[in-house]
Amino acid sequence: MIDSRKTGANISNLRKQRDWTQSQLAEQLNVTHQAVSRWELGVTFPDLAILADIARVFNVKVDELLNSELALSDSPAPAGGQSQLSTEIIDRLTAGQAEDAARLIQKLPEQMEALIELAPLTSPSLMKGVITNMPEFQFDLKQIEALAPFLDSDTLLMMVEQISSGKLNKKELGAIAPYLKADDLDRFADQVIDGSLSTDYLEELAPFLRGETLDRIVDQLGQGSLGYEVLEELAPHLSKKTLSRLVARYQEGSLEFEHVVVLAPFLDKDTVDGLIESSIAAEGGPREVEELFPFASKEKIGSLLSRSLEGSLDEEWLSELGPYLDRRALNELVRQKLGGEKKEE
Repeated sequence: MIDSRKTGANISNLRKQRDWTQSQLAEQLNVTHQAVSRWELGVTFPDLAILADIARVFNVKVDELLNSELALSDSPAPAGGQSQLSTEIIDRLTAGQAEDAARLIQKLPEQMEALIELAPLTSPSLMKGVITNMPEFQFDLKQIEALAPFLDSDTLLMMVEQISSGKLNKKELGAIAPYLKADDLDRFADQVIDGSLSTDYLEELAPFLRGETLDRIVDQLGQGSLGYEVLEELAPHLSKKTLSRLVARYQEGSLEFEHVVVLAPFLDKDTVDGLIESSIAAEGGPREVEELFPFASKEKIGSLLSRSLEGSLDEEWLSELGPYLDRRALNELVRQKLGGEKKEE
């Protein structure tokens, strides 16, 4: 495991052995002394190209900078084993030899772990060069997830298609969705719309889709394989304008109340208050809208309480409103109830 603090300590140790200041080392590397300080503290990590320069300046191998036991002692590197394998892949990557690195990994698949560790230090173009030169390599999902932040959309799709025979499952798509291009995400969204992909895929896609793509999906709800149940996945990512359009559908009668409840956490309080009032106007009882109470304004809850106490709403509203009343409202309810009982006496 590459540890920025250990590598920083190695750089610091080698610099001190030469009795150099951080500024003197920075001058040798054509960087700022602040950069050297951050490396030595383990706050940031030099990329592979700079590591190669550091190794050259100190006349050591890059592998020695990354392995604390090697840089901090005079003992030679152990022969064979993982350390030697890591040295081989490091040498190829620092030299920018993508094809050679790819051949090495295909010959010795255990080198993939070293590539994953080195990925944050490697340029995206070099990483792409390594992966695209491994068309027959059988990546597993764990490896793809680890490499995904360092690869472009096309390369990621190529890797996943290698393990899925051209059709991604939901888990595979979830691993790469955050790193895909908007156009590629749209392609998967279109497959959900036309029914060639299950609506379950929206759970992985929705957080990363463009607003216009989400709107396109909403426009198709209730048609074909796209039912309103997918609103549960879409709602957190919809714009206010689109949420308002869905509320309008409910008011027109084309959307069920159960789907409005899914939207409620993302609606503004004025809209929720209006939905409750609409139900009252239609002579609906509290149980029909109680699922909206957690998202209503305090003013609306207080108004409903007052109207219930005054008698313009049935007492049934009191029991349903109870869990959503604040201390002041509860005190007022108790006071009025006690006052009513004394008048009866």
